[in-house]
Amino acid sequence: MHLKEKVVAIYGGTSGIGRELTEKLISLGAYVVFLGTKEEKGKALEKALNEGANNDRSGLKSKRQKQKQKQVAVFYQCDITDWAAQEKLYAVAMDTFGKSIDVVIIIAGVLDSSNLVNDTEKEGGYRTLEINLTAAAKANRLAIQHFVRNNKPGCIINTSSIYGFCGAPLAPLYAASKHGIIGLTKSYGTLFRSTGIRVNAMAPHFVDTPMVTGPSKQVASALGMVSMSRCIDAYIRVIEDDSLDGDVMVITAEKTFVEKRYQDPTFEKLDQLCSERKRKYREMIFEQLQ
Repeated sequence: MHLKEKVVAIYGGTSGIGRELTEKLISLGAYVVFLGTKEEKGKALEKALNEGANNDRSGLKSKRQKQKQKQVAVFYQCDITDWAAQEKLYAVAMDTFGKSIDVVIIIAGVLDSSNLVNDTEKEGGYRTLEINLTAAAKANRLAIQHFVRNNKPGCIINTSSIYGFCGAPLAPLYAASKHGIIGLTKSYGTLFRSTGIRVNAMAPHFVDTPMVTGPSKQVASALGMVSMSRCIDAYIRVIEDDSLDGDVMVITAEKTFVEKRYQDPTFEKLDQLCSERKRKYREMIFEQLQ
């Protein structure tokens, strides 16, 4: 998929990987609606992105010309755990750009929101799973519904982690959510493969973002940090490479590679045995949504 004139939604676009990716996508000619929870921060970034993009693209100087600037970015304040709030995202994009969303990228995430000692099931105790996994599942479902209803190809990119493959004893909820992201991606990616709706996942090792601090940063530095530029380039590759469909791209300090689809022959056989059931289920989805 070429990015020029495409509309991209980014969950978690005000800082870290999300912000860098937002800026990169705009530089490549895309329109971006980026989600976050802090209105002041989001609106300030929206203004900076639009002013910067218009100056770069047309060199506008006069006040009259600036009033006619083209909007290329819009901030949408949203609690991504809320289905209705996520659903409104599609109207925001259409109202702002006059185009429907082509790409949905889910980056937003938090570390463990509770621990074994303080686990009282109070509100927020399982926020990690609600934000990192449940909200991502909602985002995937809404995006798939959108692409099917509009009879258009689409790209969904989920964000996992090195902890999507191994345990995190000090952050088990985070690891569980990132394992879940890979399962979600492979499931929907396999179901919709060859329909034009692509679902893939990124699994970067430690990237230098505000989330990596203190002792974690010491561990990350010893393992090897992933540069932000390589991480962003990998996201762009997944968007543009239509052959990536139900895949997981791993980004380490040394290399970027696509994980083998079937780690065990049994997994491939299981997929093949379910092919007819998948076809019927997929046809039912398209029939009911279109």
